[in-house]
Amino acid sequence: MTEETTFPHVRRSDNECVGYLRMTDDGQFVPIDLLWNDVAGPLDLSQAEELLEELGLSYLAEQWWLEVTDHPERVKVRIQEITADTVVLANADYGYPADIGTTFTEPNPTSRLYKTAH
Repeated sequence: MTEETTFPHVRRSDNECVGYLRMTDDGQFVPIDLLWNDVAGPLDLSQAEELLEELGLSYLAEQWWLEVTDHPERVKVRIQEITADTVVLANADYGYPADIGTTFTEPNPTSRLYKTAH
């Protein structure tokens, strides 16, 4: 994140941070989700804000896959907590030897987290 050009977008209805906006050199804004993924290409400010608000936070409640160094297969997890710098994940995979709910802490962004197929 470039602090001079990237800033959080807070939803007015509940003061919840729903993502980030990165200003481009030509004055457009790239909407970014809480996992630091670009949601779309450059847009005007109101379009970028609207897109983040439509996206909301519901995707964080989905199941995800995490690559774990001590396990040959990806582990199914749920996001427990997310900040600009850290993602805390809880084990939701009965095939993984650790207890359900065991937590993993990853840097944010991380290249080890993937969406599960629906």
